[in-house]
Amino acid sequence: MKKKFLIGFGIAALVTLAVFFLIEIFSDDSPPLELPTPPVKKISVYVSGQVKNISVVELEDNGNLRFVDAVNMAGGLTDLADTEAVNLAAPLTDGQHIHIPTKEILLQAQNSSSANSGDLVNINTADAERLATLKGIGPSLAQRIIDYREQNGAFKSVDEIKNVRGIGDKKFDAFKDKITI
Repeated sequence: MKKKFLIGFGIAALVTLAVFFLIEIFSDDSPPLELPTPPVKKISVYVSGQVKNISVVELEDNGNLRFVDAVNMAGGLTDLADTEAVNLAAPLTDGQHIHIPTKEILLQAQNSSSANSGDLVNINTADAERLATLKGIGPSLAQRIIDYREQNGAFKSVDEIKNVRGIGDKKFDAFKDKITI
C-alpha cells in the first residue's frame, strides 16, 4: 500500500511539474504587438510680413488648418499687422505663402492714391463693387482679385494683377490705365 501511495504521489508530482513547465513555455511575457502608426501628414507654409518670426512653418495636417494656425506658429502678429487685409480663417494648403501687410503702408497707399489718382481704382484697397467697374471685370473676377490679395498680400505693381486667374495680357491692357496701387 505504501508503494502504491509513493507511485501515485510521484505521478501527481510529475503531472504537476509538467503542467507548470507547459504553462511557462506557452506563457507570453513579451509585450503586446503594436501596430505601426501611420505617418503624420505635415504641410509647410511660408509666413512673411508683420509676424514675429518670418519663416517657413511646418504644421501637422489635421484637415482643419487655418491661416491663424500658421501665423501662431510664426510667433503671432506684430503690433503693425493689418488683420483686416488677410482672412485669418482661410484654410491652409501645403506650400502656401501668407503675407501679413503693415497697417501704415496700406494707409499711406490709400491716402496717396486717393489724392493723386483721381478716378483710378486702387487694386490693393478697392472692394468688389469698385473693381467690377473696370472693363472686363465682373463680380466673380473681382472676388478673385480680392482673394488673391488676401492670400498673397498687397499688389506690389499693377502688372502683378495678371497673376490672378482669368486676367491675361489682353484683359489687362483693357484696364491698365484705370488702376493703381
